[in-house]
Amino acid sequence: MQQQSQLMFECLILGDSTALGAGRAINATHIVRCDVLAVEGASAAQILTWPRAPKRYSTIIVAVGSNDAPTPPLRRALVRIRVGLAARRVIWLLPYARSNAAIVNSIAISFADESLDLAQFPSRDRVHPSRYEDLVKVLLK
Repeated sequence: MQQQSQLMFECLILGDSTALGAGRAINATHIVRCDVLAVEGASAAQILTWPRAPKRYSTIIVAVGSNDAPTPPLRRALVRIRVGLAARRVIWLLPYARSNAAIVNSIAISFADESLDLAQFPSRDRVHPSRYEDLVKVLLK
């Protein structure tokens, strides 16, 4: 039964370079395969210009906000991104920058989504986790 549920699990990782790294690490596990729609340096405004996901996913992991200024336009863009997501479960990766993390987390809370704070993972540049494998262990629990 567990094997069957894993086969039915469909996920999308959406966002910036953190999403790219997380997607590579998740897909390298061979336990779960996720579609990845991410570009290095992507801002929330850029993500809004992308086509909507072509299907409904069990889970969508969103990594956005690291390349944005912590301003009201970021909050509005995040709301618009979230409204366009079709998934049973949405997990937001909170950026290392605390002001941006607070904005992203407020969106997660307002939609009753989950969040995972990247600040709990070591980082060399305060933008990306040093080891995406550690992030994946938490995401796949």
